Amino acid sequence: MRKTIFTTLFFALLAAGFSNFAQQVNIKGVADVDSIIIGQPFDYQLSLTIPKDYYVEWMQYGDTLSKSIEVINVGEVETTPINNSDVLMTQHLTLTSFDTGYVYVPEIGLTFAESIKDSIRHTLYTDEIELFVNTVAVDTTQAFRPIKGVIKQGYTFKEIVPYLAIIIAALGVITLMYYLGKKRKVTSAVKAEKPKPTIPAIVTARERLAEVRTTEAWKTANIKEYYTNVTGIAREYLEGQFGIDAVEMTSDEIISSVKAINFDGRAFEKFRDTLVTADFVKFAKANPTAAQNEQAFKDVNEFVEETFAFFQEEEKRKAEEEKARKKNEKTELNKQEKTEEAK
Repeated sequence: MRKTIFTTLFFALLAAGFSNFAQQVNIKGVADVDSIIIGQPFDYQLSLTIPKDYYVEWMQYGDTLSKSIEVINVGEVETTPINNSDVLMTQHLTLTSFDTGYVYVPEIGLTFAESIKDSIRHTLYTDEIELFVNTVAVDTTQAFRPIKGVIKQGYTFKEIVPYLAIIIAALGVITLMYYLGKKRKVTSAVKAEKPKPTIPAIVTARERLAEVRTTEAWKTANIKEYYTNVTGIAREYLEGQFGIDAVEMTSDEIISSVKAINFDGRAFEKFRDTLVTADFVKFAKANPTAAQNEQAFKDVNEFVEETFAFFQEEEKRKAEEEKARKKNEKTELNKQEKTEEAK
């Protein structure tokens, strides 16, 4: 009985707290038209009334809002003071639709908190908006006309001159290449190019990760490109360091291949979570938080460093085993020689 009372009181306090937020924060989405012609752009204004000191996470848009609504352009967020405590934040989106009939601009959610350090986040959503998409009117009373063929015209000398110039230049290049090729054949010796040194995979991975850290790439608006870049660094590193064809593999295949080299470090689980998040971003248009995006970079960096340390330990172990094997062979050979001498 006492547990039930405490549970009821907890949810009541939680509901009261959210209700207080709802009174201070208001979100609204408005389209400038209620009908369009198929493919016609229209303006959608997203408005948020909120205390000026609150933290807001604005949505990162992809190419579409839904299967029927496509995003043409996303405007900057504008902030206008309302009074001493509140501000009005607005953002204009240019949208369109290539479906016909009734379509719906979906709900758009904005997440906010009392401050950026506040771990308690709340999300409010706009209302869904109905929009009618008209087809282009076609006059069916008019007869269809056949497509006219191409009218051929003769060439003037002025039009032929550029082609003559190209032919002459091509003949000149062919003659020059023949002369240089013949001269190269009579040359007695040709200096061979020195092969370029191969850059270790760990060096390349560290340089690319350092660039991500310096530019703070996780703050970019193009989250799909960010996750593709970060996981791509790990994929190319695995291919160069361990010979795993990770660039052409799915996330599940990469995880199986990493397990096969007997690496099960602490960073392995984090790296697996990052691959899953990247797949959701690329294929399901998920929108992780800014903190999740930065953590993804840290997890990939930790995975690279831990696997390289694992690689070094494995190489050291193999070298020691090879050294011990050769020593045993030498000892065994000495025993055989002494045995032969004794006979």
